[in-house]
Order: sequence, then structure tokens, then C-alpha cells
Amino acid sequence: MWPFFVCQMRLLLISYVVVNYLSNTLDAFNVDLRTRIIHRGERRSMFGYDVDMFKHHRSGQVGLLVGAPRAQTGQPGVRNGGAVYRCEAADQRCTKIFFDTAGHGRALNGSVLLQIDSKSDQWFGATVVSSKNGDSVLACAPRYTYFYSTFERKEPVGTCYLAQNSFSSFREFSPCRMETRWGYHRLGFCMAGFSAAISDENDKLFIGAPGAWYWQGALIVQGTDREDNVHRTSEGPARLDDIYLGYSIAAGNFRGRSDNDVAIGAPKGGELSGMVTLLDDRANVLVNITGHQVGSYFGAALAVDDLNNDGLDDLIIGAPLYSVRKNEESGENPVKSEYEVGAVYVYFQNKQHKFPRQTKLVGHREWSRFGHDVATTGDLNGDGYNDFIVGAPFDGPSKKGAVYIYHGSKKGVNEKFSQVIHAREVDPTLTTFGWSISGGIDVDGNEYPDIFVGAYKSDRAVLFKSRPVVSVTGFVKANPDIVNLENKFCRLMKSENVPCVQLRLCLQYNGRGVPDELYFRVIINLDAKKGLSSRARFLESHSITQLTLDSVPIRKGERWCERRYIYVIDDIRDKLNPILIQVNYSISDDAFPYQQLRPVKDAYLPGVITGEVNIQKDCGRDNICIPDLQMTAELNKEAILIGADDRFNVSVVIHNGLEDAFEAQFFVIAPVGLDYEGFTRLVPTRTITCSQPKELNEKGYVISCDIGNPLPRASTVRFSLQFSTENVETIVGGISLHLITNSTNNESSSTLNDNEVKIEIPMEVKTDFIVTGVSRNETYDYDFSEFRKDIVFDSDAGPLVSHVYEVRNLGPTTLSEVSVDIYWPSFFRDNFKPLLYLIDDIQSEGKVECELLQKGHLNPEGLTIMPLIQEQDHSFPRTKRSILNANMHRYEEKSYVMKALRDAVSMMKDSATDFRNTFGEMRVALQRVKVDCTEMACTQWRCKINDFKRDERVLLKIDSRLWVNTLIEEVFYDAMISSVAIAEVTKLPYKHPDMALPLRYAVVSTIINPNDPTRVGRGVPGWLIFVAILAGLACLLLLIMLLWRFGFFKRKRPPRGQALLSKPPEAEYYGYSTYSSTQPGGFVTYGNPQYRQNM
Repeated sequence: MWPFFVCQMRLLLISYVVVNYLSNTLDAFNVDLRTRIIHRGERRSMFGYDVDMFKHHRSGQVGLLVGAPRAQTGQPGVRNGGAVYRCEAADQRCTKIFFDTAGHGRALNGSVLLQIDSKSDQWFGATVVSSKNGDSVLACAPRYTYFYSTFERKEPVGTCYLAQNSFSSFREFSPCRMETRWGYHRLGFCMAGFSAAISDENDKLFIGAPGAWYWQGALIVQGTDREDNVHRTSEGPARLDDIYLGYSIAAGNFRGRSDNDVAIGAPKGGELSGMVTLLDDRANVLVNITGHQVGSYFGAALAVDDLNNDGLDDLIIGAPLYSVRKNEESGENPVKSEYEVGAVYVYFQNKQHKFPRQTKLVGHREWSRFGHDVATTGDLNGDGYNDFIVGAPFDGPSKKGAVYIYHGSKKGVNEKFSQVIHAREVDPTLTTFGWSISGGIDVDGNEYPDIFVGAYKSDRAVLFKSRPVVSVTGFVKANPDIVNLENKFCRLMKSENVPCVQLRLCLQYNGRGVPDELYFRVIINLDAKKGLSSRARFLESHSITQLTLDSVPIRKGERWCERRYIYVIDDIRDKLNPILIQVNYSISDDAFPYQQLRPVKDAYLPGVITGEVNIQKDCGRDNICIPDLQMTAELNKEAILIGADDRFNVSVVIHNGLEDAFEAQFFVIAPVGLDYEGFTRLVPTRTITCSQPKELNEKGYVISCDIGNPLPRASTVRFSLQFSTENVETIVGGISLHLITNSTNNESSSTLNDNEVKIEIPMEVKTDFIVTGVSRNETYDYDFSEFRKDIVFDSDAGPLVSHVYEVRNLGPTTLSEVSVDIYWPSFFRDNFKPLLYLIDDIQSEGKVECELLQKGHLNPEGLTIMPLIQEQDHSFPRTKRSILNANMHRYEEKSYVMKALRDAVSMMKDSATDFRNTFGEMRVALQRVKVDCTEMACTQWRCKINDFKRDERVLLKIDSRLWVNTLIEEVFYDAMISSVAIAEVTKLPYKHPDMALPLRYAVVSTIINPNDPTRVGRGVPGWLIFVAILAGLACLLLLIMLLWRFGFFKRKRPPRGQALLSKPPEAEYYGYSTYSSTQPGGFVTYGNPQYRQNM
């Protein structure tokens, strides 16, 4: 286990290193940070506010230009006038360039010599620009102030100085310093030199003046031959006030002519959306380009270059205040708006000198001001396309700034930056890194242009050199390219023969400015996609799947090759897919000193060389196997009765009708609750292995079986799967099985219809249970003379009354939960007098739990409960036997009254004198009172039976005392007292929303009879009987006299001896008519399931 863990950790570590290496290779391409040179200026001089690079076209002299607008100049009387520094590319030396040493200007005011301008805080060096050939450098002071003729009006006209001939000659150009053009409504506030550019021929200066004409701004085209050769844009309508035309400038070619044109930015133009205007060299407008978002400061930065190598200049426009708003960006839905993210727009010029196509690049962090400055760099990576850089001075985790590098391409520009340089990677103390940027000049002579970045708040500027880019090509091939696993021609050290092939690996490199010889580190991985389960090994060391070659020397332009033997191990599973050979290579840095600029691999070329070794298969000439798997499945049952037959089998037959099927597999997807018990091979000659169930999701699991590798053509596998429904939780729609077969080599789409089978298994449910009950004694007799005033023991209250209920599951399905409610008539509802007085809680047998809901009903009088010695010996066990063996009368009524009537009629036939007693008995029977929970205050038990299996039963017994005093007080001649048990299935081991859960109930009754003859006799007083006899005799005598008076006794009699023709009617006996009546006795059954609710 431990070695395996170590291997896994090593593999993870290798993967991490490789991923980070590849990521860093792209994100940190060929601009080198290790050899950076940081130039430092005076503290708080704003050193780095603007930067540029130059290279003289004749002498080849190179240098770096850095503006420091608040540096001390040394001029007399000038405070913080600003300066421009020339810095070396090889070291950190910087020297000040003395464009102006005269100090403040002076002129006569009458006879007094007065100061006519102010160079203090003029911000000289806020703009620094070099010509393309490096012969001219223009530096400006946009806050230079001139005192007009009255010497009282001081206005920031701005001024610029042009240095030529290797900084040996200097000239001043202040195109707005004109006596007749004072005032902010003219040119008095123009701030000339806020931006500037030099034409390619060095004959024109393009100077931006954003404060002219009510801050409409202006472009001034100043000829370098003489000071009065000036062209400028004129004043526009009032709606163009405050648009700041001249905020940025870039020279280019927008007409297809040799003369330079110019692009000038107005970041508040276009109704505050920003605008860029293209003009010719005489300040005539060619075209206007308007921004896309109000307040984005579109046009704040400009650069021009041919990015797609079509010979036409393209336009790069910065919009540093661009904000990403909700749902504004296509493909992005930010949670909240992000402000001042910044954006850069690249417009591509077509042959008609229009700009119909554009690419938008959006910043990467809020408040970063991506696009504050943009600059072209030339071809940084040597791919033949010019590139550019973007400054974001407040980017990065600490908002200290960053520079992004973008590469041009045939299609225009790669929208993913090739490299980003954060301030903290250069120097943790840098801030506003990327405020100013420049590029396009090769300062170290390695044929690659370098870049220069200013960070004015840190008073520093940083030079970054570009590394030569190495383009590596190569291949890896196997001989033969197909390995036959049966041909084992190579021998291992253990004298074991194995199938093998020879690998041939070749590498070659080229590149501009790269060394003539480089050392490489080469790593060869066998079966790279398989990882630890590689199918191939190097023959020279049979356990190695990765071979590393360090410090491999390769000459520029020459091919280097290496040969190695590899072999395929036995019993491989994957015989279909080829063995992937992967070669990783990198340039060894050990051969280079630390400070030496090292070459780098081309990030746009694959860093990996791959090859394949195919495995010989019986697949025809093309070595491509196309199988045809055909599957059928049968179920051994038409339906499944839950609880009765829990198990079923699925028989599966899979036949391959075409070429070999590699890694042929069978899958079955089954629902949760359906238990998989195993499989059985029906054809012993084929090897089949099945996995344990694996969870697929919360609703199901999957079982996979290997049925052949390969499964040859015309072969068949037969097997059976066994399942159990014992734990199925739902039967809605039955059980669905999804059967799938496939292989790693894909079938034709026309034969896939028999690769899947869906089986729907109907589920049937049958539940039945019964509830029965019995009373310990069906009839109890009591004596009216038993009334007792003092009741101390429970036996003093009256006889013991016990009812027993049985609940039995007839099956076949298990019942998860059955609720049983028992209602016991304990008290009269009106006066709360006890009737069946509870002396003990319910007793139970079986897996049932009961709860007494009215605990105050148990022995509320606090009687002393005597042990039921004799009664207990015969009550519960005997009752149990009675339930099992006796004829239970759940729903029968005992015909007690009919029997009484028949006996009474028989007695009347014998003697009329017994009529009184018979009539009294009938009256008592007819007056029997039914007592149940519809009229009484009942006690309730709630019982739960869990996991109630087939043929299991539960017994419930209740013991109480019949409270005789209550019967006497309530004048009960006869009573039938009933309890009821209602059982309902509340949960099944499966779910079915349409299934009605069964409910059963039973009633147990006890008959109470009085046995006091005096009480019964007093039902008809004796004197009333005597009076009735006298009245009857008087009526009889009166009837006889009437009959005699009307000659009844003188009627004509038939002759003697004549036969009797008829008999008296059977309906008459002693002058009384017989009758019948029914009165229920014994048990009472409640046919209405709502009985429980009425109680």
C-alpha cells in the first residue's frame, strides 16, 4: 500500500510540475524578467512619467529616454522645471539631457527688464518622443507659462524642444505662444506638448494642444525647417468645447501615400463616448472613429503599426476608464458592475483605407485602467508579425500595475495575451508600473526588440530584454509501426521472450538570433495516456516506462536522432487503442550563466512530440475492427408479487455478428432497492466477470460485466443475472432495468439499435390482515344488593372484565407499520362515573409498542390493586387459546331475545298462571342497554406494529373492574358494554400513491345481567295484579250476561254424532296471539369506518 501511495504522490507532483511549466511557458514567453535593468531617478521627480527608446540609423547608437517632469534642472530661478534623462541599456547609468539652460525668459517693459515666462513646474519631460531613425528627440513642457504683453496675464501655452544630431543641437517650438492669440478662448491655454509625435522623415512635428479653443483642443503640425511653418486645426462649434482634442497622438499612414498622417485622440468627444480623428499632414480631417461607451475615455492612448502583415497600418486605441457593466459583455455576466477596468480597441485598415473590422480587448481587474498607455513593439517573438503592449498602472493584486503583451497574427491579433508582467514580479516596491511604455528597439543586439516601462510614482523605469525564440521540430516513429503480440522476438534479462519494436526519435531546432548549439533535456513516456497501467516498457530496463535524457547536444539546423527498443507486456486489456509515445523536451539552462539572456521555446509550437504503436488485430487490411453486438434479454416471470416471490432472473444473450469487439462489456442500470445477488454463466466456455454494484446517482446503480477482450466474431455469450425485490421502496410504474452492451471499438450507427434493451417488470402488491377479539366472560351477573359505600381494593368495585384483541398479517406482503387504536368505555360522559375501571395498562405480546393517551384514566381513585392470582392463571392464556380455537363471533348477534320468547310461549301453553313471570323476563330482555364509546367517555391506546411480516400476530389485553355501584345508581336492568379496536396500515415497504391502505376493526362486548328477584318482581306491583284480575272477572261476568240476554246459549246445535268440520285457528292460544321480536345480544360490530372519528 505504501509504495503505491508514494507512486501516486510522485505522479501528482509530476503532473503539477508539467502543468505549471506549460502554463508559465505561455504566460511568461520571451520577455525576460531575470535580466531586467531598473533605472532610478530623483525622489519625487516623477521619473518615468514618459519613456521612449531610440537607435540612431547611422551610428547604431542606442539609448533609453526617461521624462521626469518635476526634476530640478539647475537653471537659475527655476523650481521643479523637469528634465529628460538618457539611460544606458547595458547598466543602470542615467544622465540628464540639457535641452534648455537659460532659465526664465526676460524682456524690457519700457526701461525695465522683466520676467516674461515661468519654467517652474512646467512639467518638462511629461512628453518624450524619438523619431523612427533615432536622429531626433522631442521633449515637451505642457504646463510652460507665458506672460503676455501686460506681464499680468499668465497662460499655460506649453512648449517643446527638439534635439538633433546626437543631442548636439536644440531648438524650441512653442506654437501657441502668440501675442494675438492669448486667452482660453484662443490658444492661451492650449498646453502644447501634452502629446507629440515625429514624422518618419523628421520634417514635421505633430503636437497636441488639448486646451485650445475652450478646451476643444487642436492639432499643430510644426515644420522642423522653420518656426513659421505651422498648420493647425481651427476652432469648431460650441458643442465641441471640452473634448480635449490632442490628448494623444500617433503618426501613421492612412491614405496609402508616402507622407505621414496622424491619429489624434479626443477622449471626451463623440458626446463623451470618446473619439479618434485621422488627419493628413496639413491637419485636414480624413475620418472620425467614435467610442462605444460614455465616459470610457476612448482615445486616451494611441499607437499605430501593421499587426497582420498586410502592408497597411492598423490603429490601437486605449479606453482606460471603460467599465464592465451587468450583462454588457457577451459571454460574461458579472455579478456586479466593475469600474475602470479598461479596454483596448484594435482597428484594422483595409485596402480602401477604411476601418470596418475591430477587435476589443477588455482588462482583467477593476480599477486597473487597462489601456492607459499603448505602444508598438515590433516583432517580439520572431513569427513575422508585429506585436504591441498595453499598460495597466493599477492592475495586479495590490493595484501596483502590470504590462500585457499581445502578439499580432495573420488574422489580426491574438485576443489572449501572450505574457503579463506584474509589478511585484519585478520589484515589490514598484507602483504605477505601466504608466508609460515603449518598445520596438533592439537595445542588446540579439535581433529581438525590447520594451521599456515607466513607474513614475516610484521614480523608476525598467528595461526588459527579449529572449531569442527557438523553433523545435521532430518526430518519433516505431519500426514496425504495428506490433504482433504473438511474435515474441525480443528477450528480457529473465530469458523471457516478448513482442517488441524499435523507436526512432529525431529533433531539430532553428530560430533567429539563437545560439549555434543548445543542450536539451528529453523525456520519453511510453503509453502516456495509461499512466501507471502502461502497456509498454523499455527493453533495456523492463520496469521503466519513462526514459530521461539529460544534456543532449544539438547543433542549429542539424537533426539529432536516438533509437530505443520497447516491448509490450503480457495480458494487456486494451488491445484496440494504439500505444501512445510522448516526447517532452526543454532547453537546458545549466549551460548559461545566470545573468545571460537564455533562448526560449516557441510557445505557439507544440511542446510535445507524439507517435503511435498499433497492436495487430484480426480486423482486415485496414486494421480497424467494426463489431456488431446483438443483445436479447428475457425475464423468467411475467410479474412479481411483493412478499410472495421476491427473486427473479434476467437471461442475457449477446452475439457478435462482425469483427472482433475489444473490451466488450455489458452494463445493467437498476433502481435503488432492487438488490443484485449475482450472475450465472449459461455457456461455461466463455469467461465472464461482473463487478459489484456502483452508485450511479441517488436513484440507481450500475453493474458492469466483462464479456470478452476481444469477443471474437460469430461468438456468443449467455449468462443470467439474479435480483431480489425484498428492499424495493416503490412500485410506481414497476421496476425498470436498462441493459447496454458495447466495446471500445465503435460500431456502425446502423447496427446500434440492438445494443440496448429496456425491461419493464410489473409489480403486484397484495396485503391482508385481520383483527379479532374476545371477552374473558361473555356474561356477568351482578346483584343489586352489592352496593358498597367504601371501596378500598379493586375487587370491591366489581367483577374483573378483560378483553383480548389479536392482529394477524395474512400476507403475503410485509407491512412496515400498522397503527392500532383501542377505545375503552371507562366513564359515563355526563357525570364521569366509572364503568369499566382500569386497574392496569394494556398488556401485549409481539413486536408492538402502545401508548396510553389518557394516563389519568388508569386507577384514578387510587385503589389498592390486588394481584390477579386465580384470574391471571386462567384469563390471558385461556383467552389466547379461545382466540385460536373457539368460534369467534366478530360480526354475529346472539339471539338471546328469540330464545326468551320461545320459552315464554311454551310456558304459556302449560299454565296461564306463569304468564306474569314470562312477561317480566321478556320485558327485561327487551330493555337491555347498549354501552359503547358513542355514549361514554372512553380511554384510548395507540399502538404501533413495525415490520409486520406474513403470519405474524400481536395480542393486546386490557383488564378492568366492572363498577357495580354505577350500574345500581344508573338503574341498569341489563347492559351490553363494548370496546373497539381499529387497525390501519400506515406504511408499506414501498411507495404507491394510488394504493388505498387497508383498514380493519373488531368489537368485543360483555353482557351484564341483574340477578335480584325482588328488583325484578317490583317491576309490576301485586295490588295492580289483583285489581287486574278482579277487573277481568267483572268483564267476563258482564260478557256472559249479555250473551245470555241475546240468546247466545239458545243457539241450534248440530245433531249428535256429526263430525267436527274444522279446528280452531292456530293463531289463538288461551285468548293471546303469539309474536316474535329480535334484540341484539353478545357482540356489537361497527360497520362504519368513521366510528373512530365519532368517538
